[in-house]
Amino acid sequence: MNTKTSGRGLALLLMTLTTTANAADIDQGKIKAAACAGCHGINGIGLSEEFPNLAGQKEAYLVKQLKAFKNGTRINPTMKAMASSLSEQNIDNLAAYFSSLGLSAPSSSVTNAGLSDKATMTEFPEVTFISMKKSGTVEAFPQQVSWQGGPNMLYNAVTANGKMVLSTSPSSNSVYIFDAKSGKQLAIVKVGKAPKGVKVSPDDQFAYVSNQGSADVSVIDLERLLVVDTIKVEEGPHNARFTKNGELAYVTLQGGAGIGVIDTKARKMIKVIPTPGITGPHNLDLSFDERTAYVRDFVHHVAVLDLISGEVKKVITVGNGHGGIDVTPDGLYAATAAIGDDIVSVINTKTLAVKNITVGNGPHGIRASKDSRWLYVTLTKDNVVAVINLESMTVEKKIAVGEFPFWVAVQGNP
Repeated sequence: MNTKTSGRGLALLLMTLTTTANAADIDQGKIKAAACAGCHGINGIGLSEEFPNLAGQKEAYLVKQLKAFKNGTRINPTMKAMASSLSEQNIDNLAAYFSSLGLSAPSSSVTNAGLSDKATMTEFPEVTFISMKKSGTVEAFPQQVSWQGGPNMLYNAVTANGKMVLSTSPSSNSVYIFDAKSGKQLAIVKVGKAPKGVKVSPDDQFAYVSNQGSADVSVIDLERLLVVDTIKVEEGPHNARFTKNGELAYVTLQGGAGIGVIDTKARKMIKVIPTPGITGPHNLDLSFDERTAYVRDFVHHVAVLDLISGEVKKVITVGNGHGGIDVTPDGLYAATAAIGDDIVSVINTKTLAVKNITVGNGPHGIRASKDSRWLYVTLTKDNVVAVINLESMTVEKKIAVGEFPFWVAVQGNP
């Protein structure tokens, strides 16, 4: 036996085995792509103009960009959080999957043409406001009147006294403020870069705006209608939640750090609570006793975070993609949406059992009525607001609205 030939054969065999082991797997890439569906679609077509199409992109280009997000040479807080959890094999598989897809315009999924359901005071006992991302409007319920805002109306909030409605416009780095009765624009306030969530303090004196692009929170004085302070936080602040006494505000840090804790009197972030087990903390709400935070991530998880010990008690699998999350005012349920899916997940806060309810395409915004009887869900792909009866856990109405309904604000449920 020729030793040299035998050695060469062994080397070739090992090379073949290594290549096979590292070969991109399109099927595995498709499975992993479920985490990308919330922005880029499961078929690689971006859900809106801000998210690029990945279908048909060159494989090597996709690998390069994912690695750049992971190592920080390309900066985007959301993508950094997403890419940091990917192995090299994951990256290869994702690139192979998306590059294998044909690039074509997504077929229209708007199915509201035949809807005849109308909003009434029965299922909208409190005034409710819904932001329309693509229409650039805010719609008031139950009247269903529409107010023209700015470009890309995204997150919104209503003051506890019901006098003002605020909505963020990331593309103009602004917050639009309306009179809640007449819909008249009271002000357009410039804030930080790429503002996302907006929340009003319990005393209605201030609004906190999470500026995802500039890693800070703008503090708007709601009497003077101007920014009076800026609070530096870590990467990717996305949305906030005040405690009932207004002394603390918790902010999701979508860049991956966890939950930032802001002392509202000092206007300073005093600590960060890590959220292991989830990818990119996106939205959050608090339990009735404010000892627990339910944190929705950018993929398909909710972390149950003990705010006293700082420990994640459980990670719950929910629908694909990102979405809002709301703890019903009676404290019984934590409900979350999933923009890359067709379900909302209703979590029993005592048992942590999950019930999934099929609602329609692309649910994102979600909020319960003040009496905890109704759950309102924006269906971004259907241009519809679904109304769920929380007693029967069924969809009671589907109401046609403007283009790309995004977020829900309910007076009495901050």
